[in-house]
Amino acid sequence: MPPPVDSGSWAGRRAELQALRAWTLDGRVAVATATNGFSGGLAWRQDGALAEIDLRRPLGGVVLSIRLDGSRMTVTDGSGASIAGDAADEYVASEIGAPLPVAELRYWLVGAPSPQLPSRETLGADGRLAGLEQAGWQLRYSRYETVDGFTLPARIEIESASTRLRLVVSNWRLWP
Repeated sequence: MPPPVDSGSWAGRRAELQALRAWTLDGRVAVATATNGFSGGLAWRQDGALAEIDLRRPLGGVVLSIRLDGSRMTVTDGSGASIAGDAADEYVASEIGAPLPVAELRYWLVGAPSPQLPSRETLGADGRLAGLEQAGWQLRYSRYETVDGFTLPARIEIESASTRLRLVVSNWRLWP
């Protein structure tokens, strides 16, 4: 068996963050592309491989509900119509203005790289993740908060060649 990882090191904290299975966050998101923009509320519920994501208009009302169960995505629009499979990815891209890395976001939101893909990580002077490059995206973590013994991101900027997202978390909840 491999030796236990020191949870005081970045490698130990990264492993702990990647192992978080059940959590929720509420916050605000802004998305900008060359042709579109969107801002509003975000509610994310992660329970193992199941993610339920609601994008809301600034004054309320769900724009999109995304359900990701492993690699299967289902999207429900504001009128209640559901789209599944590859068409769901295409629908999200058309509504937001660019394809979103939903599977990787599960890890990026808690301040860790996706363990399935190579990454380049930059740590700040405090030993926390300050920057991450993965899957063609660059992330900058500028604010953290402590929740149930974990230091989790409160502000993240995520960019690709054609898309810029800004996420501000107002509430984290970890489940046992």
